[in-house]
Amino acid sequence: MLKLLKQNKMFRVLVLYQFFTSLGAAMFSMFILLSVHLIYQNPIYTGIAGFLIAAPRVLSIAAGPIVDRRNKVTIIRITTLFEFIVLSLLAFTPLQEQLGVLFTFAVIFAYSVLFLFEEPAGTALLPQIVHEEEIMKANSLMSIVIMVGGLGIGIVLLLSLGTDVNFRFLYGFSAVFVVFAFIVSLFLKSGAAKETAKKSSSGYLADIKEGVKFIRGSILLYLILAAVTMNFVREIAYINRPMFLEYYVGAQGYILFSLVGLIGGVFASVFVGTLGNNYKVGRLLFALIVPAGIVRIIFALVVPVQLIAGLIAVAVFSALIYAVGIIFSSLNQKVPNNDMVGRVNTMSATFSSIAVALGALVGGFLGSIVPDAGHIFIYEGISYGVIGLLIILVPSIRKLPKMNEINKSGE
Repeated sequence: MLKLLKQNKMFRVLVLYQFFTSLGAAMFSMFILLSVHLIYQNPIYTGIAGFLIAAPRVLSIAAGPIVDRRNKVTIIRITTLFEFIVLSLLAFTPLQEQLGVLFTFAVIFAYSVLFLFEEPAGTALLPQIVHEEEIMKANSLMSIVIMVGGLGIGIVLLLSLGTDVNFRFLYGFSAVFVVFAFIVSLFLKSGAAKETAKKSSSGYLADIKEGVKFIRGSILLYLILAAVTMNFVREIAYINRPMFLEYYVGAQGYILFSLVGLIGGVFASVFVGTLGNNYKVGRLLFALIVPAGIVRIIFALVVPVQLIAGLIAVAVFSALIYAVGIIFSSLNQKVPNNDMVGRVNTMSATFSSIAVALGALVGGFLGSIVPDAGHIFIYEGISYGVIGLLIILVPSIRKLPKMNEINKSGE
């Protein structure tokens, strides 16, 4: 993996950009739900916040043709600049105090709309910079850099925040990271691979239909269905995570659990990047998803009684889920042709976002009526086990070869 970073200058720039923008996005998404929970103490508000994070991405299917037709670097620069402006309004103005939860909801919605274009643009740019056989290594390396940076920042925050969490200070941190990302984006260029997006006059609707047709005839169909279902049940639990952890370990404990999750993600990224190509993809997914379900159930049972055991469960669960995410992302980039990556990515994001938005609302509702939020995590774990079993029963997934043996084909 380090050889790829050393030899490819533009990949180094992309990694640095992703480092800053991902840290800004991670800090915002991590603390915005916690702040809504702590400030308003209303699970319904937390559910609405989660819904607003996901709802704009339902329109990802419309963003795909735009990303495929336009210069990805230009999209990245524009969206990153406006993300900085939005976060600055939250961090450096008194509008949140003056307007209350409605202003917070507006910021969440605006940021999510901008991310709707930024993420697929970065996803579609990667195959233009690195060779297709190195895509999974590239994704893993970017993930390692991002999470190691996140760990460093998180440890500093954990040691400096004390018992009271200053959310405006945290949002200011997010804004600073995003403006650094914008500066780095000024050095981004498309790599050796030329822009291959179609410039024809066929129209967006025709592009969308072509993308749908490709997915229906490829291995991605069942994988997207699995990802959508996992995102639905995961969001239900995610909405209740601040309440569950804050009750048993406090606000600082919430941050600690998030940091330990990043450590698990680092191990997952190293494993996938170095050894992922040695295993058949379908069997590897089964070996990751089913244990993730088991560990999630253990997490729900041990957090109330044993902090260390809960932290270990979070680390293992995060490692398994991060590995699944890297494999899904790599397949979305590797299987389609370069001029279709944006559409495939945003179609997957659209259906996943519908599931996440619904999961957020369901999660907020369940959080207000279920006496013990731990039960929600147990249901999540059972769902993962069922999904993993169903995946391995699909012949086209079970017979998937190793990642480096998969070609750009819909078959």
